[in-house]
Amino acid sequence: MPSSEFRRESGDPQPATGKAYDRFMESMKIDYYKWHDGIGYDLDALNELDSSELKQVEDLLISRKDRDWRDVEALAALNTPGSIQALRDTLTSPNLECRLMAVRYLKDLGIEDHIEEVIVQTLPQTSIGDGMTYALTLAKLYQTENIRRAVLRSAFTGKDDIRVHCAAMALYLYGISKSDFDKDFKIIFEFHEKDFNARKRIFERLCAMVRVNPVDVLF
Repeated sequence: MPSSEFRRESGDPQPATGKAYDRFMESMKIDYYKWHDGIGYDLDALNELDSSELKQVEDLLISRKDRDWRDVEALAALNTPGSIQALRDTLTSPNLECRLMAVRYLKDLGIEDHIEEVIVQTLPQTSIGDGMTYALTLAKLYQTENIRRAVLRSAFTGKDDIRVHCAAMALYLYGISKSDFDKDFKIIFEFHEKDFNARKRIFERLCAMVRVNPVDVLF
């Protein structure tokens, strides 16, 4: 059943009628509108399932834990021993959004905290549309010095499509900019640079702005 500590990340689906099990299963059908707007499953229906239905739903969600972050959110809402173990297993998921969603819920539910470790390891693997947005959201919410440095480092060593965003977020996390993508800091756009040595010089300038020794970040 949903825990009192559980806070849903997704948008609420449209109200539906009918039996709870049927409502929940129908809500798992994600169309373009639900995908685009981040609409999740009918988590309220979980409160109305009998024990047999609840077990069926749990087994289904566990089998899908690496498929969609909505499945991970629903596992957290269930908050059963089986669903919590599935969240732990998802910390090494090849689906980066599922991995990041799992680590947040494990922390927020007070079960275990691997936020720093997972963000530091996962951010460099992300790309736009594959975990970057959520990784940077978590970096902003759960700031530590290691996380700030991981974001800063990814401005230099991250994939081509995330470097600009990481540079912008680094300026924000270190208190230089007022937003997490401040276009007034033109240096962030220089991280489109593909040449390694040229980008290293840009990175050194960025490190000077945030008063961090680049050697400490890279090695």
